[in-house]
Amino acid sequence: MPLSISATKQFILTRTLQYLATILSSVSITYVIVKAMPVNALEAMLEEITRLGQVMDPESLKILRQTFYEMFGMSESPLEAYWKFLVRVFSFNFGPSLISYGTRADELIFARLPWTIGLLLVTILISWIVGNLLGIIAGYSPEKRLSKMLESVAITVYPIPYYILALLLVFIFAYCLRIFPMGGGMSIVSEQITLDVIINIIWHSTLPALSMVIPGALGWGFLSSKVLSTNIRVEDYVRFAELRGVPHSIILKRYVLRNILPPQITNLAMSLGGIFNGALLTEIIFAYPGVGSLLYRAILCGDLNTLMGIAIFSIIGVTTAAFLLDLIYPLLDPRVRYR
Repeated sequence: MPLSISATKQFILTRTLQYLATILSSVSITYVIVKAMPVNALEAMLEEITRLGQVMDPESLKILRQTFYEMFGMSESPLEAYWKFLVRVFSFNFGPSLISYGTRADELIFARLPWTIGLLLVTILISWIVGNLLGIIAGYSPEKRLSKMLESVAITVYPIPYYILALLLVFIFAYCLRIFPMGGGMSIVSEQITLDVIINIIWHSTLPALSMVIPGALGWGFLSSKVLSTNIRVEDYVRFAELRGVPHSIILKRYVLRNILPPQITNLAMSLGGIFNGALLTEIIFAYPGVGSLLYRAILCGDLNTLMGIAIFSIIGVTTAAFLLDLIYPLLDPRVRYR
């Protein structure tokens, strides 16, 4: 018997409250952890100013230090600082950045987000689609030569860290063959988005994308899909469909694919929610101008505003993906009901 509308509303309300509570608690924990870091970026900035030859008397240095602490919100009490931090979080204003003085941290993050979203969105979707399709084929027909070859390749590729594969791609295709550039996001300076600019961006993004698509599609995506397909292949309803003479294409689409999709869509949603993390090592290796490389600079320089901004975006992205998945899961799997 289907649940009443009131039960569905209660479920959505409960999940919404849990969603907001998760964000608030995660943001608070992130604030405490970041504030506990032993790095003081303002003192490092002052040391850099004096190291570059700026001679200042102690009184001027004291005034400058006080001005910086007030400007970056580091002179308030812990409670005042935490309250202002929450206000900045929910208004997406994380204060000025230290690694790019004069620019707000959220402006830096928003400037890098298109690069990261463009790269990771494409690679995640390609890895998910290719990995699932190959896994279904290999799991449903394990006796075929293609299935055995794909499984051997996947078992070989899966243990290799993706950054090792990235270094190999750079060495072979950028250093030796010189087919692709060594790194960077683009080599054309243009104020307008033209076809040449798009082609240039794709050219620079090919190696970073391959370094994530290959282990993603032929690694966990393929192996998990193959295991699920193998388990579903021996189910009674699949055997009954085969005995009835149902074409294999229909069995794959209506019986196998539909039953492995729910857990795979969960994995896809979590991966898409984590886009805001950036691909840290990949962006560093390829000098890609994404959020990951910005996060690396913020950690090295102790830029707490930029660091917390990226962390908050990541928290909101993953939590929102889980929240939306929880709401639409009954539509994907009829065995799940709102409770």
